[in-house]
Amino acid sequence: MSAPTPDAFPVASGQERMWFLACLEPELAVYNVNLWLPLPTGCAPEQARRALARLVARHEPLRTSFSMRDGAVLQLVHGSVPVTVEETDLRPLPATEREPEFARIARADAARPFTLDQAPLWRARLVRLTDQELRLVWICDHTVFDGSSSDIFVTELLECCAALRERRAPRLAELAIQYADYAVWQRERLTTQRVATELAYWRKELTGLPRDLGLPTDRPRPPVRGYRGEVHQFALAEELTSQVEEQARPLGGTSFMVLLAGFKALLSRWAGHPDIFVGCPMAGRPLPELAPLIGMFVNAVVLRTDLGGDPSFREAVRRVRATLLESLEHQELPFERIVEDLQPARDLSRPPLYQVAFNLVPSDTRGQIGNGTVKVDLALDLNLRDGRLHGRLEYATDLFDTATAERLAGAYQILLDAALRDPDLPISRLPMLPPAQRTRILALGRGPRVEPPSPAMLPEQLRAQAARTPDATAVVSESGQLSYRQLYARADRLAQRLRRLGAGPEVPVAVAAERSAELVVAVVAVLQAGAVLAPLDPDYPTDRLAFQLADSGAAVLLTQSRLRDTLPEPDCPVLLLDEPDPPDGTEVKPAPAPRPDNAAYLLYTSGSTGRPKGVLTSHRSLANRLDWMQRRFQLDAGDAVLHKTSVSFDVSLWELCWPLVTGARLVLARPGGQRDPGYLRHAIIRSEVTTIHFVPSMLEAFLAADGVERCRSLRRVICSGEELTHGVADGCCTRLPGAELHNLYGPTEAAIDVSAWACRPETGSGGVPIGWPVHNTQLHVLDRWLEPVPEGFPGELHIGGVQLARGYHGRPARTAAAFVPNPHGPPGTRLYRTGDLARMRPDGAIEFLGRADTQVKVHGVRVELGEIESALAEHPQVRRAVAAVRDDAPGGRGPVAYVDWAGEPGAAPAQLREVLARRLPATLLPQAFVLTGELPALPSGKVDRGALPSPASDDRTQVAAAYAPPSTPIERELCVIWSELLGRDRIGVADDFFELGGHSLLAMQLVGRLRERFGVELPLRRCFEITTIADHALEVLGLLMETSQ
Repeated sequence: MSAPTPDAFPVASGQERMWFLACLEPELAVYNVNLWLPLPTGCAPEQARRALARLVARHEPLRTSFSMRDGAVLQLVHGSVPVTVEETDLRPLPATEREPEFARIARADAARPFTLDQAPLWRARLVRLTDQELRLVWICDHTVFDGSSSDIFVTELLECCAALRERRAPRLAELAIQYADYAVWQRERLTTQRVATELAYWRKELTGLPRDLGLPTDRPRPPVRGYRGEVHQFALAEELTSQVEEQARPLGGTSFMVLLAGFKALLSRWAGHPDIFVGCPMAGRPLPELAPLIGMFVNAVVLRTDLGGDPSFREAVRRVRATLLESLEHQELPFERIVEDLQPARDLSRPPLYQVAFNLVPSDTRGQIGNGTVKVDLALDLNLRDGRLHGRLEYATDLFDTATAERLAGAYQILLDAALRDPDLPISRLPMLPPAQRTRILALGRGPRVEPPSPAMLPEQLRAQAARTPDATAVVSESGQLSYRQLYARADRLAQRLRRLGAGPEVPVAVAAERSAELVVAVVAVLQAGAVLAPLDPDYPTDRLAFQLADSGAAVLLTQSRLRDTLPEPDCPVLLLDEPDPPDGTEVKPAPAPRPDNAAYLLYTSGSTGRPKGVLTSHRSLANRLDWMQRRFQLDAGDAVLHKTSVSFDVSLWELCWPLVTGARLVLARPGGQRDPGYLRHAIIRSEVTTIHFVPSMLEAFLAADGVERCRSLRRVICSGEELTHGVADGCCTRLPGAELHNLYGPTEAAIDVSAWACRPETGSGGVPIGWPVHNTQLHVLDRWLEPVPEGFPGELHIGGVQLARGYHGRPARTAAAFVPNPHGPPGTRLYRTGDLARMRPDGAIEFLGRADTQVKVHGVRVELGEIESALAEHPQVRRAVAAVRDDAPGGRGPVAYVDWAGEPGAAPAQLREVLARRLPATLLPQAFVLTGELPALPSGKVDRGALPSPASDDRTQVAAAYAPPSTPIERELCVIWSELLGRDRIGVADDFFELGGHSLLAMQLVGRLRERFGVELPLRRCFEITTIADHALEVLGLLMETSQ
């Protein structure tokens, strides 16, 4: 006899979304609701099974399955289902092994997904631990069961058990309606007018919502969510729990509002911005008749709070209260309807609209069962138990380490405790670190204390090296060589001339020369004269050089005759380096040895006002930097360092000076040769160069050139000046296996470099860490109040220690703003505010996160340009790429990609868009691609962003492809199907399903249409991975070929 046909009803909105998610991830148990409860002493297994059968008969969702018919999802209510209860007896095990075994069994049950077209959508297991202890493990699919259902289930099951034990009828109120009645009522209630009114509110509330909170993660977000997760459990102190309850009313809120305000304040500090939005579950039971029903009623709402202006905690609670009360008035509109209306960029790497959740359960005695999955990136559940608030912090293990979750939970408790003790304190001033951890983090930021090997400053070290190895080769250039004896003799004669012209301590001498032996002589001479080296790049614009000459107050200008007419006329004597020394018998006293605090050099960096600012650095700072480098890398007479950096950049100073104080050879690249990978390869091989510096973008270009693997003499490659990506680092380790790669970091304001990281081959995306501080230097990641932030939290990187520059030449106000008193060091010490965002890892290594000014907003959405650039770099035909937000982009303000493209130009937009679409949401896709060829570069090798052409006027600009009609039978059939689903007449093979208005339900209908028309089963997930008709046609063709074999 066949089973009766189940009754079919429309699904509620929440069930429809659960159905979609189950189709998207059929192998995962992400949406299982898992719990266990102890049964009353004396409860027999058969009594428990009968009690469960009573509940299954009472609540229709426990007898429900689902099916899709004619493009609609239906719930099928069965008259009866088998009530199967597995039984496990753990009494044979030793007592100490029973709890771990129980946890393993329960977790295994929870990890098994359900098939939604097969009822029942639950499973139960009775586990006997002792003669007196029996537990029920209950696993149910979220499509028919929510958090409130858990409370109803536990209460009614225990009542039924008691009734059976006492031989009476259970005291359960009659159910006025069943869940299917609610599903019908919900659809009738959501009239067109009501939905429009509700959507208007949520559009206003969520306009410009960023695609995520931008929380720093321990690992790059994978392109597709893995749903893997774990739970960190913690408990608030009883005193803190009491404070929450007692302070809620005086703060004008409830315990929920206070706890949520604390969580949002923490997230704001962690993310580094004030726009904080989290998902919160609402019970979704607006009628009293719904209160006793088991089913899927819960609805998520996005609670978005602006914490801008650094409000007090009291004000933060007020803002959270206002957000919550307003949202409660609009909570009935199903979350999935909001998603369909707002159409956030389809992104398989993150859930839509929110990725962080918060919930407060008044009391909870159910046993929790983890199954190793999470629904969102981060979820904090709090519940009151035994007089204390207990927390469950679920976290995605693809993104976060256990230690990060532990630190976050600890920071939440410390911040909340401080907020309740002084609610008028601004949220930026609320501590997040216990004293011991604060001390530890500050200690991790301090480099080793090292005494210099001698008190000699650089001029004395140069003189001493010339005396030790007078006949060794010091300088190798295109025109010949200089021994140490020759170099020092020429430099000494020039230093005498400079002394006669008034050069000496604190007196700048400008040097404007092409890379040559004459340049090296000039640098050494200025230092030997005790003067301040003020190098100028002769390739710079005349106006800029004129400003630097005037601003520096140079007493002398050293240059070459071939450059004299290209330079501005200075207000000081000019000496030509390539002319013979004139006879001059005037006796000049030898230059005194410079004091450590005397200025060694004056370098100009770009200023925010458009005027360069001169940075004065002392001999002490430079000596520490060179001493660290020698201790780290042990340069000796067998080494050769290639000097190729413009003298206007601080890297050139160590390229020039380090080999000359260690007896190594200084090899000079020809002028302009630094931009030619082929020439650099030749120079390395010819001169057996062992040490070279690159900015990462130039290193990438060098590694792409032919014959790089022949540079076998290279022992160390040093990078700085830009963020070094893992891709470039791995390429260097692969193509130059005999060379170490080191990533250094430092601004001009701190003597070249202040941190270092030894690279090793490893997979990953994003940037390589910048490492640990060099000796006698401190690196601290601090908030705006100069307090350390927890490990993993973003903050501004501050530098302290001996390498700090004296300040900005002639600009005391700007110096005072950038170099501030150090609250974490001895009195009188300073910190330099770099303006760079960074975070500290648990081991103390620093990760560079970029500058704040590379995060821009387009249409209210945060755009991180580095993310676009990193994705572009993955394409094999991209030699180099940068992104910029342009007001003159096609279609209005938006991101534009500038690409040095090695492939066929006509193929670039489609190929680049395809690569980017796999990594980025639609909001980050460039509105145009400008195929520039070689990107404009500064003398340092960095991209000259100011020279990027306007995409509106450049004939190399390409935008997205125009309409492309179908050309094959499958493409034409797919166009018909899409037109019917999307209600559009003209659809091309390059159009995007979701950009045309597609959403999750339509994607499920599309899968059904493909099944009906072609007889193939396209996994729902593929609809989100391939979104054009051209791609769908290839996928269908492949499936047809598989089925025909």
